[in-house]
Amino acid sequence: MLLTNFKPDRTGKKPLYLQIADFIKEQIRLGLVTPGMRLPSVRDLSAALHLSRTTTETCYSRLTAEGYLVSKPQSGYFVADLQVPKQLPRELPSGSTRPAARYDFANNYVDGTAFPSIIWRRHIGQALKEKAALTGYGEPQGEPALREALADYSHRARGVVCAADQIVISAGVQSLFVILAALLQDRLFHTAPQIAWERPGFPQGEEIFRRQGWDIARFDTETLDTVQARLLYVSPSNPYKGRSLTPDLRRRLLRWTLERDGYILEDDYNGEFRYFTTPVSSLQGMGDGEHIVYLGSFSRLLFPSLRISYMVLPPGLLPDYRRIGRLYNQTSSTIEQLALASFIREGNLRRHVKKLRRLYRRKADLLQQALARHFGSRVQILAYESGLHMRISVDSPWDPQEAARRAEAAGVRVLPVPGGQDVPFSRSGNRFRTEILLSFAGISETDIAPAVARLATAWK
Repeated sequence: MLLTNFKPDRTGKKPLYLQIADFIKEQIRLGLVTPGMRLPSVRDLSAALHLSRTTTETCYSRLTAEGYLVSKPQSGYFVADLQVPKQLPRELPSGSTRPAARYDFANNYVDGTAFPSIIWRRHIGQALKEKAALTGYGEPQGEPALREALADYSHRARGVVCAADQIVISAGVQSLFVILAALLQDRLFHTAPQIAWERPGFPQGEEIFRRQGWDIARFDTETLDTVQARLLYVSPSNPYKGRSLTPDLRRRLLRWTLERDGYILEDDYNGEFRYFTTPVSSLQGMGDGEHIVYLGSFSRLLFPSLRISYMVLPPGLLPDYRRIGRLYNQTSSTIEQLALASFIREGNLRRHVKKLRRLYRRKADLLQQALARHFGSRVQILAYESGLHMRISVDSPWDPQEAARRAEAAGVRVLPVPGGQDVPFSRSGNRFRTEILLSFAGISETDIAPAVARLATAWK
């Protein structure tokens, strides 16, 4: 019998009964012990392996409880009929085989060198002293200390008008979308709900609404009159535009909410980054207070791994939120919420954002200079007054996807601006005006010039 080949390790920390159990499982996986086969009796196996009957009985009882064996009174233990692989795969498939690029202009990173790590660790340490924060799940709506700090900061920095009770905190905007989809569906729609996303859209967010039964549409802010939905998603600093909404478009959006009695989801994740003028205030602060849901995040202000986002609900939605809000557990760390609250209160966030503006303005200038040096008139900078991307147009023989592929082959990753209905690119004869986005936040200053030099070689 193959089980008698087992050699126990009497010096190890693993109990002998577990060693035998794992050995038997392996024999089953390899097909050496087959379904229906009768195993040696407890007494026979104990004698063969020089083990106590208690050890062997414990092993068999465990395997029976896990479903590997079947115990038949007066007959013994038999191998169960399990659908198990005959052998383990030698190598599991990788989740991603895409190699890292030497230079990455297509990332959603921030410049980690600017982050005040020592100050942040001090705030984390202070939060860890809050014993209640360690033993509970946290407030479903978010910690009151952080909501108060956010109400004050968002008003000072972005012109948002709200009270702390209007703020809901979660781990990322996608978690907030789950709540919003349930909150707005009954209020806005009696049949199939619909949300329209500003082009080119937000696939991760759209999927949240789609899975909850919403119809998905796309729109351009310039053609608001054609929009049928009563809920719009707008990012005023949309990187595919490379600029903020014009004053006229802002007024038109606000009129739209009143004429349609609709809502706007204002995603302001890049709103604090403008390089030539003071950042434009939020739409929410200009509206009537009842038709705009403001969305804020710290993925770009601090670091992406800090999973804290928040939304500001209009007062008219608060009764509905209070009815369903406690059905959604808090997904953001209580410790990090408390640390962020004190970080904001002491003025550290305000100082950090000012530092980032200077840093990213400098990177944008370096990128502009490198493009002019290596491409000359072949490149047109379409916009980079705001956000963390520069949108460029390149005279080339390729469409955006092919241009991005050639760039990656040269070790530089870029973001192709989609063509077709979303964002058109122009063609003249065999040449394209190929539009590309370059994200400059996560790339080091010293890498900008060599990265652009490689792009010039790839796009000859």
